[in-house]
Amino acid sequence: MVVFEDEGFDHLRPLTLTKHVSLLSWGTKRLLEVVRQSSGLPEEPTLWGRKELEGVTEEATGLDYNEHLEGSLLMVNAGARPSKLIGELCSRKGPFVALAGGRLLAARVGRGAADPGVLGRKQVKALARGSERLEAPADSFFRGYWDLVESNGVAIAAQAGHFEDPLQPPSSVEVRGPAGSLRIDGGAEVEKFVTFDTRRGPIVVSKGALIESFSRVMGPCYIGPKVKVLSALIGGGTSIFEGCKVGGQIENSVVQAHTNKAHHGYVGDSYVGEWVNLGAGSTFSNLKNTYGNVRVQGQGSRTDSGMLKLGPAVGDMCKVSIGALVHAGRTIGAGSQVSGLARASIPPFIFYDGETGRSVELLLESVVETQRRMMERRDITLTRAAEGLIRLAFKATSAERRKFGARKGALS
Repeated sequence: MVVFEDEGFDHLRPLTLTKHVSLLSWGTKRLLEVVRQSSGLPEEPTLWGRKELEGVTEEATGLDYNEHLEGSLLMVNAGARPSKLIGELCSRKGPFVALAGGRLLAARVGRGAADPGVLGRKQVKALARGSERLEAPADSFFRGYWDLVESNGVAIAAQAGHFEDPLQPPSSVEVRGPAGSLRIDGGAEVEKFVTFDTRRGPIVVSKGALIESFSRVMGPCYIGPKVKVLSALIGGGTSIFEGCKVGGQIENSVVQAHTNKAHHGYVGDSYVGEWVNLGAGSTFSNLKNTYGNVRVQGQGSRTDSGMLKLGPAVGDMCKVSIGALVHAGRTIGAGSQVSGLARASIPPFIFYDGETGRSVELLLESVVETQRRMMERRDITLTRAAEGLIRLAFKATSAERRKFGARKGALS
């Protein structure tokens, strides 16, 4: 089986600038694991996608990347919404292509019919010739980060499993709701005077996680391995992945691995990438004063999310300064640093001063060294592949910074 990216990977920016679509987190897993589970197939998939992601994706997954495969190919789009339809399509034996809005959802094709890389529209048209053509529902893909946020709570509830050796929390821990919906790994630590509320869904606390005293965690919620919850309020629909430190208030949000939000402040209905630091008091808006749908602001475009509540999306390696405020539906590009009030969406690799509205392009070597230092604080090494991706992403997004008006040199 091949799990591939198509040109729709751009719909999930800023999250996908520095990672394969299949490595986005959702519920308790990455999309890669969810797609594989939906397919019902036991074998390890091969990944196809952007060339610049090869090294980091192989390091993250251990899977083959952009390899030519022999024989008949089963192909599934990495950005597909998990559904029974995926399983039904994967069980088909003859050649077919399943399209949704002109995008390839899944296919079974003959030897040599498809080439590794990002699947473009021309290649999709070529695959459709001589194969049974199936039309899938228009909502078969995640349209943008807001779809991941909106459906995250449902995903947690569907994916929540049981531990073989569960932890029995201290008697001082209060469980409001069904006790069977609280699933704590035996290797986790829960201090006294914690409240778990399972009335709206299950709560999963993984191995090595620490829930400090006076925390309140509401389901559905996923707390990943080695996560530290620092006397925080964690609302329902929230997934916090490996190695994060979280304090303050978070609700209905996805926080990817190794991100810090250790202090007070609010993150709601948002998607936060890996290796992000949110300073003390930083707050994300998720509701318009008019109570209308939040529109996601891109570079020169606005998209109606269809959601009353939607916070920002923050790309990998971003730094949000103490006391910073970010408007609803804004995006912060990978590696950028934000101070003050962020009214607009921010392109990758700039320093944005919200008080003056001015911005400067970050120095590439500073971006690399900052990431190296942050990783070393967790005893993790910045690999050559990861450093190379930063350099390629920086170069590839220079036009976005020019369009935004980011200057070179110091902010004065």
